[in-house]
Amino acid sequence: MPSQSKFEGIDFSQLPVEPLTPELLSLGQGFRCVRGEFVTYWKQGRIQRESDANVCNCWILRVDDALVGYITLLADKLQVENPLLAAEGVKYQTFPAIKIGLLAVDRRAKGAGKYLVEWAIDYVAAALVPMVGVRFVTVDALYDRDTDPAYDASGFYTKLGFEFVDPNESLPPETPYRTMYYDLKPVIEL
Repeated sequence: MPSQSKFEGIDFSQLPVEPLTPELLSLGQGFRCVRGEFVTYWKQGRIQRESDANVCNCWILRVDDALVGYITLLADKLQVENPLLAAEGVKYQTFPAIKIGLLAVDRRAKGAGKYLVEWAIDYVAAALVPMVGVRFVTVDALYDRDTDPAYDASGFYTKLGFEFVDPNESLPPETPYRTMYYDLKPVIEL
């Protein structure tokens, strides 16, 4: 008899995304992420330390006392070669942005990563855009050439509407990531 996934049948979009609080730090027992370092970051307190230092803020998704995943957001800037908004009369090459710093989801929680990114886009558009100028969400999509095959998170973000800052970047990239952006304007206009 095949074993059931810990999170099988759960509609993650029906769960609240919660800000990380000290009471929630004990979550994480049994958290299984495809990238083991993201489990280590949680268990060794890196996420909490960075949050306490106001480097980022973290939100979690959980089912009872089980950590489904977490996402961190921080201030960023999007720098491009060609002005993205020239058609709108804005000729800047640097734009204010919010970065998805870390996105980690239990490998048994299918669809939870997509939900956390969609939540983050909606959160930035609804809560931050009215208060400060923010036009883009950025992410440095992990590219790990040391695995076989290479681990490339950019496909996940492409499916969600993110675009490459440098679409002609050669692979493997010089850095262990590929910078991508999401234009918030369509979400803001809704």
